[in-house]
Amino acid sequence: GWRGATAAPACLNAYHLKPLMTERVLILGGGFAGLTVAQGLRGKGFAITLVDQHNYHLFQPLLYQVATGELLGEAITTPLRHLLPSYGVSFRLGNVIEIDLLRCQVHMEDGDVLEYDFLFLALGTVTNFFGNKTISQHALDIKGLEGAETTRSRLILALERASQSKNAEDRREWLHFVVAGGGATGVEFCAALVELLQNLVPNEYPELDFREVQVSLVHGGEALLPGFANNLQKHAATKLRRLGINLLFGTHVKDYDGQTIICDSGPPISARTLIWTAGVAANPSLSSLTVPKGRGGRLLVDHHLRLLDFPEVFVVGDLAIFTGGDACPQVAPFAMQSARYAAKFLCAQSAHKPLIPPFGYHDPGIMTVLGRLDAVCQIPRWHLRWYGLSAWGLWLGLHLYRIIGTGNRLRTLLDWSNDYIRRRTSVQLLRQGRDD
Repeated sequence: GWRGATAAPACLNAYHLKPLMTERVLILGGGFAGLTVAQGLRGKGFAITLVDQHNYHLFQPLLYQVATGELLGEAITTPLRHLLPSYGVSFRLGNVIEIDLLRCQVHMEDGDVLEYDFLFLALGTVTNFFGNKTISQHALDIKGLEGAETTRSRLILALERASQSKNAEDRREWLHFVVAGGGATGVEFCAALVELLQNLVPNEYPELDFREVQVSLVHGGEALLPGFANNLQKHAATKLRRLGINLLFGTHVKDYDGQTIICDSGPPISARTLIWTAGVAANPSLSSLTVPKGRGGRLLVDHHLRLLDFPEVFVVGDLAIFTGGDACPQVAPFAMQSARYAAKFLCAQSAHKPLIPPFGYHDPGIMTVLGRLDAVCQIPRWHLRWYGLSAWGLWLGLHLYRIIGTGNRLRTLLDWSNDYIRRRTSVQLLRQGRDD
């Protein structure tokens, strides 16, 4: 039986009664995982619809560069309606508010109901503030394009406020930038932020004394970049300190009112800007699902990436966690490999071919850039662990290659040349809104 005494989903009963019916596939999410599923099912005879709340695909690894003004948002976004027709996939813009697994239906915010025979959950994650409402209200995050652009605007606003301040203490608060979270995003953002301020303050804000500028990174662990080798973690810490960043290890942010940061140890920190990169949680669209969940609201799957007790539902990318807690890294390579596997599994199943072996993740390696001309890189397959200029060159080339579209690659290359060679920030626009 499907679920003991529970009947099979209505969609699968209908499928068995009408074997000639075109199988309807619904993909929720247009990120790395969602697009890879669409590619994998191309030309396989499915009626495929991809749903996303945005009309573009976002290259998330470079969001921190949008937040620090190194790149325009347009350089790392590609319209989904431009991509999907070549995959034979329809696009539906909208927000998912409920997923009815028993009826095989997805309810949209506008009241529309989408039905499916097979469902791929690729909705990704959102910033996790761990239930702290005051931090979520006052801290900035760079998880999405809007958040990155808001953060960039707020950084410029802080410099403007500092330049107008007549009070030394008030000015120091505006010039103190604190980042919570010492993972790849926090480290990359910190390094880029310091380089932004080093270029911007002396050239554009002569009324400010750069010696008053302070960047702090608060991290709950004892070493930066969890998952990296010890020597690479030490190199990253040394590099950030050399840039003038104050590192606070073994420290968690407990509260923030927009002016004072309260930590679980040490004195309060006065700062008007807190950027939160300390964790992620499953997309809130999944909160109504009454299925087994793991850490961060991630969905438990079998080793074919199927939702437990719902074999017509595949979970790919950041949302998946194997039964037993086996590691599912929340990185782009895992998202694409899991999506590629799930699409291949469904094709084999629909063609009545032997099921393929369980999914296995092949770690291609991890890398993190440490600002201009420096990065750390780790490739387990070749037992390589190195840092410096060569690692930075590899990071640069790989990220440029993975950006979708020749135009986007050219825009990115132009912005990087402007930043790395001419040492000028591409974007310095101040957009009012949450920033005031």
